[in-house]
Amino acid sequence: MLLIELMTLMEPEKREVIEAPKKNMTAEDAVKRIQQISKRIREYSAIIRETTKTLRESGAIPELASAVREIASVVRDTAKEINRTATELKESGVPGDIARSIEETGKAGQDTIRTVKDTADQVRKAAPQTSKAVRGGVERAKQESTHAAEKIMHGVERAKQVVSEHTK
Repeated sequence: MLLIELMTLMEPEKREVIEAPKKNMTAEDAVKRIQQISKRIREYSAIIRETTKTLRESGAIPELASAVREIASVVRDTAKEINRTATELKESGVPGDIARSIEETGKAGQDTIRTVKDTADQVRKAAPQTSKAVRGGVERAKQESTHAAEKIMHGVERAKQVVSEHTK
């Protein structure tokens, strides 16, 4: 992999393209091909040697190793902390308590809905006229509250305008 990366660093004009071997290769062709390959190996060896020397002298490798060691330590400590926390939660039984509470709340909500529906049915059957009147009263209250809200909004808008005019 390193060799391939270093080969790509070589300037294009210095690269030689080695053609695929011919089916009817002569001994002379084979010798030339071996010589070309040998020359490339020497060139790449020199590049690798020079790159290795530069890396060693620059201190980049120890710096990289130190950074990798540091991040590995952080990841290890984080994983340990997560494991400790998960173990504590498991041993405390909190997740199970939460799940049971949610389930009980859902059941209680369903029971409440059933009770309210049953009560509404009883009221409707026992006093059909009263139920009709209550529904009508609710509708009228809804309309009047909407009308009152609109009036309040208009009043707020007017108050904003007055305040805006006085602050100019």
